[in-house]
Amino acid sequence: MKLPTKIRYAVRSVVELAGRDQSSPTPVKDLAKAQELSAKYVKQLMNRLQRAGIVKGHPGIHGGYTLAMNPEDITLFDIYQALDVSLVLVPCVASPPNCERIGKCSAGVVWKRVYDSLEDILKTTSVAELAVSEGGPCLGTWR
Repeated sequence: MKLPTKIRYAVRSVVELAGRDQSSPTPVKDLAKAQELSAKYVKQLMNRLQRAGIVKGHPGIHGGYTLAMNPEDITLFDIYQALDVSLVLVPCVASPPNCERIGKCSAGVVWKRVYDSLEDILKTTSVAELAVSEGGPCLGTWR
């Protein structure tokens, strides 16, 4: 199982932003460089996250992005929802009534439990948890 790239890169970008000074905007190029991502791709992600109210865009020559809310209040599920991508492992979890194998497949119950567990983790994990560890920002630790 692999999470969609959009989610992984958006989480990395938001966590990077959370670890920075919020009193001045962080330029997209700085976020992209710090996370070793394409600036164009980070800009696309930031635009979606801005529409969802997760980040705030600051136009101008010294513009960039800041968080639009406290990192403790931003969950990974919020980021997932902002990107409008699917985390569903198998089609029957997304639309059980339309499954051709209802009543014949015992694995569907397991796939639903896996999806529910993943959703629960995303809903209960905040950006703040990822942005700060005991010794300070943990950015780069897991790259």
